[in-house]
Amino acid sequence: MYHIITPQQKIVEPLIALSILYIAVENLFSPRLRPARVAVVFMFGLVHGLGFASVLTDLGLHGANLTLSLLGFNVGVEMGQMLIVLAVLPLAFLLRDTALYRRTFMPAGSAAIVLLAGYWLVVRMTGTGFG
Repeated sequence: MYHIITPQQKIVEPLIALSILYIAVENLFSPRLRPARVAVVFMFGLVHGLGFASVLTDLGLHGANLTLSLLGFNVGVEMGQMLIVLAVLPLAFLLRDTALYRRTFMPAGSAAIVLLAGYWLVVRMTGTGFG
């Protein structure tokens, strides 16, 4: 790695969980996309990138191995995200203007993410899990 920025996992991993928790809570109270949210998502994307960088650094990859691993990792992450979006987006698009979506699906999904991100935050900050 280039060691320009060397994030500590004990700081970055809770920040990743906190960023997910923040967006999910914000989504419960204000689900519309606003310009300020774009800036927040951009900053959280940088934090997530630091998390990925620290994992790759821990693997001890260098040179061509680092480049191929980084490329493979990013392609894999993007493909996984696209598969999820392709599976969910058509249904969400059809239901977006219904009361079911606005009053049930969106809040329930955001609440589930709040719980999972909150759990992850506690685990990352304390080093322990429940159960």
